[in-house]
Amino acid sequence: MTNDAARVASSRSGPAAQPVERKRELLIYWAYRLGEAVLDALPRRLLLALAAAAGNVAYDLAPGKRALLHENLARVLGRSPDDRRVRAAARRAFRNYGKYLVDMMRMAGMTERDVERLVRIENVECLTEARAHGAGILLCTVHVGGMDLVAPALHLAGERLHVVADDTTYGRLYDHLKAVRARHGMQLIGWRNLRGLFRVLRDGENLVLFCDGGYRRGDVPVELFGEATTLPIGPASLSARTGSPMLPVGCRRDAGDRFVARGLPLVHAADDSPSELYRATQALADALAEVIAKDPGQWYMFRPVWPRTDADRAAARAALEAARRGDDWTRL
Repeated sequence: MTNDAARVASSRSGPAAQPVERKRELLIYWAYRLGEAVLDALPRRLLLALAAAAGNVAYDLAPGKRALLHENLARVLGRSPDDRRVRAAARRAFRNYGKYLVDMMRMAGMTERDVERLVRIENVECLTEARAHGAGILLCTVHVGGMDLVAPALHLAGERLHVVADDTTYGRLYDHLKAVRARHGMQLIGWRNLRGLFRVLRDGENLVLFCDGGYRRGDVPVELFGEATTLPIGPASLSARTGSPMLPVGCRRDAGDRFVARGLPLVHAADDSPSELYRATQALADALAEVIAKDPGQWYMFRPVWPRTDADRAAARAALEAARRGDDWTRL
């Protein structure tokens, strides 16, 4: 760190900065709570219509996010980013994301009857099959539909979900969200709490991992919709080390603005050798591609999922080719 950077960091973390940060956290917290109260008081159908309209406006006014979504959906649809079908799917994704935010903010007032009406799990028995292996379950998913709504539905079936979350910012709001979700059977775990993740799986419980974070060198090379990228190394590595199977799962919004969740066939990683991590992660990528392809307009991924530079594309292809040959792709 340079001297100038050190002085800046020191000035931001000093006593004068702390009251400012606390005031900011309190402002965000109370603004969120006010928003919760307003949304809980109004009819859901009206709110979803307003959220869809806001999504249309956001699509028109956010060129950067719009372009990223076009790039991602172009791969899914096999079209150019400016194709009308890609643009239509991207606009729907903005609308669906707005609806998702409304449903998430209404969780504080959600009752069991609401959950029964809103969420249907097509094959909840797949959890029993997965747990037969004697360990917890890694529920692997992507940002499609409304995965957060799966937790209340599973809670009614006697299940709990644990979800990795960023606990380093907005402390009071994080505590509130943690408490709301705990009432619906969803436990938040700080992303740095690695022991907590292993404990969840060794106790035979369910851990949710979102796997569409985007290309990153060092993660597992995969082919996704015909192009080289990566998926996180965490799911297959945890599977190998704990004996927990990976259960690909999706939760899509249907035409009536309710949710339908379904688990796909289990994926196991036998060990943490590079070849096995690649095999299991590619199987996971294929399953999650199926989840996305069912309705690309519900995939609200506003970060680049595939490499964007020539150097990164070449690196991704080289790692994927090495993995397919059975070579140690971790050395590239």
